[in-house]
Amino acid sequence: MNPLVRLMKLLKPQLPLMLLGTLLSIITIMANIGLLAVSGWFITIMAIAGLSGVTANYFTPAAIIRFLAIVRTAGRYAERLLTHRATFNTLAALRYYFYTRLEPLLPYYRVNFKSADILARLQQDIDELDNFYLRVLLPTFVAICSIPLVGWGVSFISSELALVIVGALTLVGFVLPIFILLLSKKRAQQQAKLSSELKVELVDGMAAMRELLVYQISHQYQQSINRVSESYHRAELHLHRLQALATALTFLAINATVFASLYLLVPLVQIGDLKPEFVASGALLILVCFETVINMPLACQILPKVHASAARLFEIIDKPIPDLGGDTLVTTGPIKFNNLSFTYPDGYAYVLKDIDLIIQQGDKIAIIGASGAGKSTLANLLMGFWPIPPSNNTSQSDIVDKLTPGITINDVDLNELNTESLREHIALMSQNSHLFHATIGDNLRLANPKVTESQMRDVCQVVGLIDFIDELENGFKTWLGETGSGLSGGQKQRLCLAQVLLRNAKVLVLDEPTKGLDRHSERTIITNLFQQLEQSQQSLLLITHKPLMLQKMDKIIVMDEGTIVAQGDHKTLMETNDYYRKLLNYF
Repeated sequence: MNPLVRLMKLLKPQLPLMLLGTLLSIITIMANIGLLAVSGWFITIMAIAGLSGVTANYFTPAAIIRFLAIVRTAGRYAERLLTHRATFNTLAALRYYFYTRLEPLLPYYRVNFKSADILARLQQDIDELDNFYLRVLLPTFVAICSIPLVGWGVSFISSELALVIVGALTLVGFVLPIFILLLSKKRAQQQAKLSSELKVELVDGMAAMRELLVYQISHQYQQSINRVSESYHRAELHLHRLQALATALTFLAINATVFASLYLLVPLVQIGDLKPEFVASGALLILVCFETVINMPLACQILPKVHASAARLFEIIDKPIPDLGGDTLVTTGPIKFNNLSFTYPDGYAYVLKDIDLIIQQGDKIAIIGASGAGKSTLANLLMGFWPIPPSNNTSQSDIVDKLTPGITINDVDLNELNTESLREHIALMSQNSHLFHATIGDNLRLANPKVTESQMRDVCQVVGLIDFIDELENGFKTWLGETGSGLSGGQKQRLCLAQVLLRNAKVLVLDEPTKGLDRHSERTIITNLFQQLEQSQQSLLLITHKPLMLQKMDKIIVMDEGTIVAQGDHKTLMETNDYYRKLLNYF
């Protein structure tokens, strides 16, 4: 389906406001045309009356002029109020619509998207859609409705002049804009694409500034940005030249029509078929009637940009939405990975192959493996971020004897579990956990909005962060910068771990929770953490290479290239598995 047609369907809730705004625009323009036409006629008859020494009724024309001026002023105010209200409502609705469609896609298609590109689409492209109603649909509807009205009104003066004006309005309002559209379509789409690329380059460059300076490649990156910027401005310059051409041709057509009106009306006055006061009235009417189509060249120039932005937005949300989650609430029980294999979206190679694993309630399981072994993928699957083949759980005997690939919790397939219930049952701390530009307390309350300061202190005591917070002047009200700037790497890790512990989940999934910590801090956190786990009977799925943590685990799963190659406790694996010893020595 054409992106603009789909966009119009999304605008349907705002249709009453849009139609009312369009009606007010037409009334305002007609009032303005009538005001100048009557004013020209009034000034002319008063001048003629003064020169000839006769009296003229100036009360009625003055009242009409005053009425039309009031209608024009009030109509313009109401039209701007309604059209902009409709536009702002539309922008808010579009952002919400695209965000809600994007949210379930991101975990599944994350490898396909750049964050800067997503930001450009959600901000820049949606802002571009701001122009669709205000600068494309509204001028088009006004032009289509107003041209016949103007032709009908002018026909009372001269039918020939009416045909000339209708032809000139059609030329300026539709023929010329379509011609400019054909010339600018390719460059407008190119400009929209380059604008997004430029934003991606700038955002990525700012995020990687330290690395660019360290590796002394900032100059090359500047050149890359400069190339994209130059291409963008060349496209923009081309569009501005076309806009200037359209403006020049429009004014040429307007002035030519005025001269045509004089050419047609003056002879009528000479032969007595038209009163002389209508000549000035007709000339002013012609000058102002082009207001009905004056925005059409700009509308046609904006249309390709709107089309490109809409296409980019629909492109991203048109990806197949994975079937994630059902209606069944999660209940406490064993977690089973049943002969599980998995590939990424659009991928061909298996990142997980034939994974068989059981996590009983209260178990402490560790996963170890080289980078790319599939450890984080396993955790993401357990969190329900990606759909997986369902398992056959019709009966207990089937689960034991005839498993099909999948994950079950308490013998219920993961795909049948309610997503919110699943993420209340299982809490995840990833390697790239995000801290927001907010206070320490606000970041902790993200995990549990109802948490008290006493509970925050307790959990920060567990992760070894409370002494640092007490030394701060504002304590939990201390403001953190973007992504937690103001904290060291180890302090960020502890704060993210505190967030997970505040979830009070039955299962904790921790991915390198002590990364960046010194040995003393690591030992303190491990001791406190395992004491809490013993008290709460929580299960733990831990991804780590730290021997201090591995020694305390009930079972260790060794992974290599997406498969489980060994399992056992730390002591047994150290004695029997060369690959396990190699991993510990390497990390």
